[in-house]
Amino acid sequence: MSRVIPALFEKDQIENLLKSFLDIIVLSMLNGESVHGYQIIADLHIKFGVLLSPGTLYPLLYRLEEEGLVTVNELKRKKLYTITPIGKRRSSQVMKLYRKNSDKIFNFIDNNLKPEIIAK
Repeated sequence: MSRVIPALFEKDQIENLLKSFLDIIVLSMLNGESVHGYQIIADLHIKFGVLLSPGTLYPLLYRLEEEGLVTVNELKRKKLYTITPIGKRRSSQVMKLYRKNSDKIFNFIDNNLKPEIIAK
């Protein structure tokens, strides 16, 4: 029983992280090829074990399109999403920002956790 709770906790945490970084993850998936929404959902499920709903992904794709970060082409009733040059620049900028600040965030957390919390 004790193994079930950590597994569910871990899955929930991975899903939260995935959703927090979903914009940059999706842009990185579109770097180099056109992909339809269902394929994005399937690939994320395979890679992270998280099954996103269309209601989570498609509003993000619409927003990325409105911001000029992706383009949409229809092929046989499927919408194919492709990253734009602006999207490539934005994803590069965001990745640099994430890398720059992730060490600061983890160092802050490590320095503020009490030793008894870490030992558990």
